[in-house]
Amino acid sequence: MLRIAICDDAAAYGDWLEEFVKGWAMERRFNIQIGKFISGEDLLADIEATGYYDVVLMDIDLRGGMNGIHTAERIKKIYKHICLIFVSQYDDYYKDVFHIHPFQYLEKAEQKGRLAESLDQAVGFYRYTKEIYTFQFKGINHGILLYEVLYFVSEGRVIRVFLENGSDYVFYGKLDELEKRLKKSNSQFIRIHKSYLVNGRQMERYSTKNVKLRNGMILPVSLNRRKNLLQYHMEYMERLL
Repeated sequence: MLRIAICDDAAAYGDWLEEFVKGWAMERRFNIQIGKFISGEDLLADIEATGYYDVVLMDIDLRGGMNGIHTAERIKKIYKHICLIFVSQYDDYYKDVFHIHPFQYLEKAEQKGRLAESLDQAVGFYRYTKEIYTFQFKGINHGILLYEVLYFVSEGRVIRVFLENGSDYVFYGKLDELEKRLKKSNSQFIRIHKSYLVNGRQMERYSTKNVKLRNGMILPVSLNRRKNLLQYHMEYMERLL
């Protein structure tokens, strides 16, 4: 079941969103559960009581002490991979939400034409969080969730993979072949160096020289791989806007 939260302080608009999501799910035969809230405090309290939502449609101006940005920051601190779609009547907030790594940013005036597409993409993201990468090392089969991967690094004849929980694995292979295989998945891995393949969703900050991951680790960016980061950034901004 896909759990979807709607957080908007305008009751009429929240009702419209609920009916739209129900119709979208019925057309695609998705089994969903919808929670509707008018404040960030209400949403956080429900999450604490019932568990996390897979997708949150979040307005920025909310009732109570917290706006949508502060609410999203609270959620992201303890559930990094939740799919946040910001919905606002203003187009100048997207720069303020970039650090939260939202899935998308929609203006209310235009979202009727884009909301279904955004929800379809959110389902792809949901499936990505369930996606397992399998490999074998010394006769033992392993399976890891791709969204938990920080990065892969090539070390001679083996590839080492580091996960966000601090564990790591090794297996025989070539990074070029791994990169090709991962392009067929729902994941977003970026080759930043001949030896490093990084999970784009784990990046907190990046420049032409290095990448900082959400766990604080800094990895180098080689000169001939800078265009990969630029392309990732442009595609991210296109999707966000």
